[in-house]
Parts: sequence; structure tokens; C-alpha cells
Amino acid sequence: MSGYDFYHSIGSPKFIVAPMVEHSKLSYRMLTRKYSAELCYTPMINSKMFVKSEATREREFKTCPEDRPLFVQFCGNDPDILLEAAKYVEDQCDAVDINLGCPQGIAKKGNYGSFLLENTDLIVSMVQKLRDNLKVPVTCKIRCLRTVDATLELCRAIEQAGCSILTVHGRLREHKKNLIGPCNWEIIRKIKESVSIPVFANGGIRTLADVQACMDYTG
Repeated sequence: MSGYDFYHSIGSPKFIVAPMVEHSKLSYRMLTRKYSAELCYTPMINSKMFVKSEATREREFKTCPEDRPLFVQFCGNDPDILLEAAKYVEDQCDAVDINLGCPQGIAKKGNYGSFLLENTDLIVSMVQKLRDNLKVPVTCKIRCLRTVDATLELCRAIEQAGCSILTVHGRLREHKKNLIGPCNWEIIRKIKESVSIPVFANGGIRTLADVQACMDYTG
């Protein structure tokens, strides 16, 4: 199934609730669905801890039949552990998402999220491992690299590895806290033009009007 075929199969969502650590749990997702959210993500889940601990699995992942479409997002840096974690949830979600965008110190310490962006070979191996062994598609969320060319090259490699949908946060890894700055929708537009899979824009959304403005700008 192509990326766009998959996207259309889940209703071609435009109003999407991004993953937020400690917030995007089941009760919150169901609340947003009441107010027209068309797709929800779980919070980012540490794949290593999810595999290691049954208590973590019970605490970090809860869903229900009405909680669809649903993407479950994992972070990690080991393709085999990532796959093992994803196997626990593949029958209860529509896709498994790899977090390649978290810029926080805990991600640096754990060597995951946006701190993998320069390691294209590892990213490709993780995407391929999930693509080849899951019942559901694999998707990815990234931040941008320092140059447009490097970012586009990474996106094309992720697509070729088997990613079905790519979410792009239009900021660099360094753009956080007091350095957050405006979101770069222009780079998202360029990424969308350079790949043949659906691209979700992330960042710079404060109001419903911002959603439409972002879609108009990025195409």
C-alpha cells in the first residue's frame, strides 16, 4: 500500500493531534475526538522501557475501539528493540511512528529523537525493520537539519526506506524553550514537493485559523 493509499484508508485526516508527553493519553485523545480531531497520536513511548517492563506497558498504552485512527509513537535507537515494542501494539493501532524530533535533554542522554537526525543509516535501518515486520505501516516524525539540502536528502532516504507518512516539525533541534522562534513552514512546503508520501506539518499552530493558514502555505 502506498503512503497516499494508506492516508486515504484512514479518512485523509487534516486535523491531527500531535503527540505530547504526559498529555496525549487515552482520555485526552477521546476528548479531542469529540471536537473534530481526525487522527491522534499517543505520547512518545520509550521503546526500551516498554519492552523491559510490563508495568510500563500497562501505564503508557491504553486504548479503546473508539480511539481510531491512532498512531503509536516510539523513541529508541535499536531496530530490534523498536520492533519488539511495536509488536505489542500493532493490533491496536493504525500505524507505528518513530520519533526523530524530540530535542530535550533526556533524548540527548538516551540518544534518540532529534539526536539521531545525522545518523541516516540508523534511521533507515529502523524504518526498514518496522516496514518489513509489522502488520501496520511505519511513519516518522522529524525536525529539520541545518541546511535545506541535508533535510531534503534525509527525507528522501526515510521515504525510500519505507516510511508511509512523514511529519515535519519546522524547527531545528536547537529551537526549544527560550530559543523556540517561529516555525519554518517554507521548509515543510519544500519537503512536501520533494517526496511522494503524505507530509504532516507540525509546529507554529496556536489557533484553528493557524491550521488553515499552515495548510494553505505548505500545500
